[in-house]
Amino acid sequence: MSKNKTTKYFKYAIGEIILVVIGILIALQLNAWKSDVNQRRLEQLHLKNIKEDLQFQLEIIEQQMEHDSIYSQRTETAFSYFRGDITFTQLEELLYGANNLGYRKTFVESEASFNELLSTGGMSLIKDHNLRKLMMHYYQQLKYTSKVINANNGLIDQMFNLHSTNSSPMFSLDKNGQLDTTKTFTGQELYRLKQTLLERSDLCEIALKHCEKQRIATIALISEVNKNIKP
Repeated sequence: MSKNKTTKYFKYAIGEIILVVIGILIALQLNAWKSDVNQRRLEQLHLKNIKEDLQFQLEIIEQQMEHDSIYSQRTETAFSYFRGDITFTQLEELLYGANNLGYRKTFVESEASFNELLSTGGMSLIKDHNLRKLMMHYYQQLKYTSKVINANNGLIDQMFNLHSTNSSPMFSLDKNGQLDTTKTFTGQELYRLKQTLLERSDLCEIALKHCEKQRIATIALISEVNKNIKP
């Protein structure tokens, strides 16, 4: 009798333990499922925000390219002074007038969503490992592009600053305070002017080259992000 009761008790206890274990496993699975659902929701939110930033970045890049294309053409127009195609007055307007060659555009990095992802440790939310690598590489490239263009802007400021002590071409005023059109550049001044225009043209080409590379990379990354966004 005692042995039978003990056997039944152990069977009952084992059954209870199994039920408890099963209950714990189910609870753990539910928690894991809920956590995964929440992570996927956050992943989608981050991806959509990054996509918006990338689309805005693409606009910034295209505007920068349009700007540098225009100023590349204006530099070529200023350079035509050496061929006698424009007047001294027209040259002065190109160098220091309303549309002067000293005007430059600051390049802006649209990376708020990516920085938030990094600062909150959210990169692990992105399941696609290849996409994570592409994003890291893209924003490193973007930072370099921004650094190059904005460093070049500092050079442009120096080249066309009337108040600087550099080798910027200088103009004279007549006794009426008007541009002295009788002035002629010395050989040394002509050389400095030519080198300044060549450098300005080079800076435009450098910006266009880096922007085109960044534009292609931006379009490619937008495409990859889109593949990971659920409809």
